[in-house]
Amino acid sequence: MFFYIQGPNNHDLMPLESIFDRRLVNKTQAIDSDKAINPEQKHKFAEKHKQSLAANYANKAVDYLPEDGPELFARQIMTTPVVTLTSKMSVEQALTHFQTSQLRHLPVISSKGKVTGIVSDRDILRYMAGLYGSYLSKTTAHKVSDTVEQLMQSPVLTASQQTDVRYIARLFIERRVGAMPIVTDGKLKGIITRSDILHAVMSHYEIELWV
Repeated sequence: MFFYIQGPNNHDLMPLESIFDRRLVNKTQAIDSDKAINPEQKHKFAEKHKQSLAANYANKAVDYLPEDGPELFARQIMTTPVVTLTSKMSVEQALTHFQTSQLRHLPVISSKGKVTGIVSDRDILRYMAGLYGSYLSKTTAHKVSDTVEQLMQSPVLTASQQTDVRYIARLFIERRVGAMPIVTDGKLKGIITRSDILHAVMSHYEIELWV
């Protein structure tokens, strides 16, 4: 099971501890029972507590995955073949691919079939509107004749065909990933999206597989 950070000039193995965020959950501390909670902060406190519980559960769920239980691998649920883009395609061509395929994420590959980036439909909308980053910074509006290379996300997180689907599902939640290319020796073999994860949950619903 492997994850990689992949771009035009790199294909680097990423250890699990470098990918998952252990800082989501802070150690619990005792509070003064005589000190009342400000009513205005009650809702925020409840939400923060709920998020901490969810993050704590997610961390424990992966820490104690049964080694001898049923496993589901990326190769079993990935979509293949994959609709792809190249870095030299125009934004207009990319839009056509999105409209034709009805997909939300398309990997960008080199002439040798290696993943160099990924583009989402939101990336194109933000790019064409001249929005950047958090949507708060605005630059000059761009043209449909610009190339995909100018807007693609790179490097991109990828996984091997032997990666446990539960780890991919957790990354989708923790890092708000919408799709993950599946690679072998850097070359694209398939892609997993949130929809693929949901289908996997419905088809492989054994309790010990997911909790």
